[in-house]
Amino acid sequence: MIELRPEVEADEPFLRHLFTAVRSPEFAMLGLPPAQLETMLGMQFNAQRMQYRGSYPEAEWHIVERGGEAVGRFCVVREPEGWLVVDVAVLPGAQGQGIGGALLDGLIERAEAEGSDVRLQVRPENPARRLYARKGFVETGMDGIDVAMRRPAKVS
Repeated sequence: MIELRPEVEADEPFLRHLFTAVRSPEFAMLGLPPAQLETMLGMQFNAQRMQYRGSYPEAEWHIVERGGEAVGRFCVVREPEGWLVVDVAVLPGAQGQGIGGALLDGLIERAEAEGSDVRLQVRPENPARRLYARKGFVETGMDGIDVAMRRPAKVS
């Protein structure tokens, strides 16, 4: 069973670890020596953190736990046009076990109760695109280098 708890400053080491674990394969393709790769990942983590905090000050930041152990992060924000998934990340060892789907199900239930859409962006090569499609998200175009997806509100 997964649980969400508010993200706190003391979670930064876990969040750095999560970012590195999830994004290392993407950056490893650059062929950098390990020390440079570590530096690059640290810089990217800091840049993402600043960008997210600056762009989404009203967001709900959650640490995802399973059995009391942190396994991911889930961040959403309510905007006038509906819910936006800012970030969903699960440690590689915990992927494929229904965690991402359960997180989305909870948000979708919340959005449907309000009659709201849910939007997100995903890298074209990210296998989570299949999960999003199964959950009713449709591709709406490109947003920079990411695929924009939307799950329309159910109309009664």
